[in-house]
Amino acid sequence: MAFINKRALYSTSRALHIYISTALFFLLILFCVSGIVLNHVDWLKNDKNNGQVTAAIPTGLFTKANAQLDTLPTLYPEIEAFLAKQYSLTKAKSIEWEKEDALVMLDYPLPAGFAYAELDFTTGELNLDYQTGGFLSLIGDLHKGRHSGAVWSWVIDISAVLMIIFSITGMIILFQNRKKRLAGIWITVLGIATPLVIYLCWVPQI
Repeated sequence: MAFINKRALYSTSRALHIYISTALFFLLILFCVSGIVLNHVDWLKNDKNNGQVTAAIPTGLFTKANAQLDTLPTLYPEIEAFLAKQYSLTKAKSIEWEKEDALVMLDYPLPAGFAYAELDFTTGELNLDYQTGGFLSLIGDLHKGRHSGAVWSWVIDISAVLMIIFSITGMIILFQNRKKRLAGIWITVLGIATPLVIYLCWVPQI
């Protein structure tokens, strides 16, 4: 350990601890609140809103589809592009085609909800049914990364890594403070032991 510049280590740790905490201020609170919400799912019983949109299928897409009703699946990319542009719906969970009725149905999972689009190429009508969650349902799904997309998944991973660094730098700063070092170590041990004891004694397990 002699080769480590303690002054530089403590200075860097203090800077990282401060700036990571400020950068993560919002996300830390968000994940803490959403963690409480997930521990009380009964709060989410009436936290849903249903809606419906009826609109006309774009003329160009409707005309093209009617010219090739027997091969409608070839137009899936254009149908998805239309829904993405018009309603910001991306990455359909599933796409179904009812050939006899010239129907194309797309199912989109969303955080705290879903969207189900039905395009009728006989009448030229789009019916979009959707469900959205309120604030509590939304942050609960964001906490889990459920149907939130690749970018939000990166937000979760990166913030988790930063929280680990935040915790480690906090310990390094503690060891710099001789007067409070012993008390801090005992509190750390208590913080490790308490959840382990609770888990072993009171959490159901086989």
